[in-house]
Amino acid sequence: MKVMFVCMGNICRSPLAHAIFEKIVAEHGDDSLEPIEVESSGTIAYHVGKQADERMRRTAARHGIRIDHLARHLRRRDLEEYDLILAMDDDNLRDIRRLAADDESLLAKVHLLREFEPTGASREGVPDPYYGGDQGFENVFAIVRRCAEELYKRISDGDLPTR
Repeated sequence: MKVMFVCMGNICRSPLAHAIFEKIVAEHGDDSLEPIEVESSGTIAYHVGKQADERMRRTAARHGIRIDHLARHLRRRDLEEYDLILAMDDDNLRDIRRLAADDESLLAKVHLLREFEPTGASREGVPDPYYGGDQGFENVFAIVRRCAEELYKRISDGDLPTR
C-alpha cells in the first residue's frame, strides 16, 4: 500500500502526517500486512526542496517524531501511483481533485485526513498552523496523530473508505 499526505506547501501538516504515520507503521511492524510506503507533497511548488517549517519540526521533536522530509510538489503521476491520497483540508482536496480531472479511479483514492477521526468522520480540515503560534502547531500535532493512528488501524483491519 502506498499512502500520500498532501497539504498546500508540504512544509507543515503533510510532512508531519508523513513522519507520524511512518513511525506508527514502523512501531507496529505487522508482517501479515502488505508493506506500507509513505510520502507527502504539496499542491503548490513554492517550497520544493526545503525542509519542513522549523516550528513544525520542533513541535514534532517534542513528541519524539523527527521530520526530515524535503518538500515536493504533487504530480498527476502520484495520483496514479499511490493507493490513498489524504488531503489536509478542503482547499487541498479541491486542488487534488482538479489534478485528477474526471478520472473516477483516481478520485476514489482521494480523501480528507479527518475522515479518519477516531470519533467519527469530520468534514473539518486539519487547520493550517503556519500563521499561528505554538499552540496551533500542538493542536495540529494532536489532530494528525489521532487520525494517523486510526488510519493505520483501518488499514490493518482492511476497512478503508471507498467512494
